[in-house]
Amino acid sequence: MDFADFSDVPVVDGHIHFPHPDLVGDLIAVMDGTGVARANLVSVPDPAQINQNPALIHFKSLHAQRAYISGALDYTATLAEAEGAARALAGQIRTLRAIGFDGLKLVEGKPTVRRTLGLPFDGNAYAPMWAALEELGFPVVFHVADPEEFWDPERCPDWAAAHGWFYGDGGFPSKEGLYAEVDAVLKRHPGLRIVFAHFYFLSADLGRASDFLDTHPEIYLDLTPGVEMYLNFARDVDATRDFFIRYADRIIYGTDIGAGATVDGPRRGIAWDESAGRAWVVRSFLETGEPFSAPVGVGHWLGMDAEGFHGIALPRDVLAQIYHLNVERLFGSDPAALNAEAAIAELDRLAALVDSREGESVDGPARQVAGRLKAEA
Repeated sequence: MDFADFSDVPVVDGHIHFPHPDLVGDLIAVMDGTGVARANLVSVPDPAQINQNPALIHFKSLHAQRAYISGALDYTATLAEAEGAARALAGQIRTLRAIGFDGLKLVEGKPTVRRTLGLPFDGNAYAPMWAALEELGFPVVFHVADPEEFWDPERCPDWAAAHGWFYGDGGFPSKEGLYAEVDAVLKRHPGLRIVFAHFYFLSADLGRASDFLDTHPEIYLDLTPGVEMYLNFARDVDATRDFFIRYADRIIYGTDIGAGATVDGPRRGIAWDESAGRAWVVRSFLETGEPFSAPVGVGHWLGMDAEGFHGIALPRDVLAQIYHLNVERLFGSDPAALNAEAAIAELDRLAALVDSREGESVDGPARQVAGRLKAEA
């Protein structure tokens, strides 16, 4: 995988997972090796540590100009049905912004997470949060649904089922049900600025994707694979290329690098082969005009119809929008400055929550990052 052959247009990766502070070296090596100038690092809820926000604070404190950070919510009060829990979610948006987070990451639309939380997006629990996000213009990276084949017992891949991502047994929300909840939210809050991850899982229906973007002018789609996305795109290369040129200002480059360490645990690390493979596939799709195959490092992709990948050879001005201009328009030309005092207060709060739950002092990421920031203050 030679990244020197790709365009020299600056690249901002709009969707990288960074689950643990110990992975800084791994991520910097991947960013440098794949030519990524900046990344939007995303956090998700984490049962062991409330969420992964401490890792993002840690990275930004070390590499302020290389990272936008999109934080996750803390559901401790919400799941305990504490009074005022809905207002607490809205308050967290203001806290994240005050710390220096650049946006919010929601994985709550993935069917496994949606079932666990049991909170409809258009329900009362989230209503004040959506209002706060719209008022502040605070961007959201939102994972909603999954590939349609995950609901189909005949088509669900074995690797997805092994992760618990087969949804056709009646115990999960339907894909269309999730979309209906999102439609209701967007109707109430047309000013929301949302990047729907994984192309909103509409890669098999570009007509529907076009209607969605036309209806919601503040909405973006990102290119984080889902390998099915790139197989779908290859079925009609000309139509796909036309779509990308028409909506060049609404599409954001992203790779989902670090997703494996999020799903399987940080000990897996942010591996070069897998990470570079993801980036190479997305960039080959955008920049070449030829068929290509999945590289060895991307694991389960190899068992699929990898010969079905095909590039769409976008012009340089379109690449510039997808690679960096759209992210900069949405999140700012430079990442927000980190407010160390506000960050320490939130890290101390998260550490105390973990201690309370475990019944003892836990030397987890929140306490470790808070300690370092205090020592440097």
